[in-house]
Amino acid sequence: MAKDIKKITDIVKQAFLETHKGYSTDEVIICDKLNSAFIENCKKQLPSVSDEAFNRRLLSLRKQGKFGRVAIKQDRNNHDDYYHASEIAARLIYDKYHTTTDSAFCKPELKKEFDSIAQSIAPNVHVYLLRKAALKLRKNRQLRPEIVPRVASWHKRVLKFSVEDVVRNPTLIPRQPGIYIFWDASGYLYIGESEDIYSRVKKHLDHSDRKSLAHYFWENGFTNISIELHVFDPNSDAVRKISRQAYESNLIEVRQPKFNVRP
Repeated sequence: MAKDIKKITDIVKQAFLETHKGYSTDEVIICDKLNSAFIENCKKQLPSVSDEAFNRRLLSLRKQGKFGRVAIKQDRNNHDDYYHASEIAARLIYDKYHTTTDSAFCKPELKKEFDSIAQSIAPNVHVYLLRKAALKLRKNRQLRPEIVPRVASWHKRVLKFSVEDVVRNPTLIPRQPGIYIFWDASGYLYIGESEDIYSRVKKHLDHSDRKSLAHYFWENGFTNISIELHVFDPNSDAVRKISRQAYESNLIEVRQPKFNVRP
């Protein structure tokens, strides 16, 4: 086993040094062209090893400082116009799979899911730039952990729907305790909690008692608005309002939705 790890490590080191073209390990993971060249180089010697395994080993070596300062090319992009899209996508991936942005980008299917979510919010931005923006947020500690890891006993499920689909079929939303999060291309809109998220969300969509949110829905309609649900086991501590409110307050503080009063 140790021999296998050493062999993969040696191959990954060599492949990176031969293909990185002056860019960092992060760039080799998020840039499709660089990553394809890196993976192809690795697979020449170990064709049965997965892309994810090679990427994870590269990430691990970077974290261990095994490459030193190899990057001579710097990112000079301004991501301000689409940071919100990258944040929403990164947090949704984290909430669903309990994996960091770095780790998600090592796995082709999660990278693809991140791209799909982020581009649904910022369709005119290249996926490379959206991934880069997510890494910038991580480096600037703006994707700091939330209360999410501390509610494992609530058996959380994360669901996402378009609001238009929910309007057509409200039964998509479970009658369980949870948190609901409205967002669209402008960012997070509103976060709330309920013992029965079906009833609470249905009320928002009929005519929200939050005037600012109701006005936004009236002015913009439901097109291109999404809802993210954090659904909890009704036999868990999530049935306690004070517990849900602690979770809700933490999400509001970190995600800064437009129409919530700050906790």
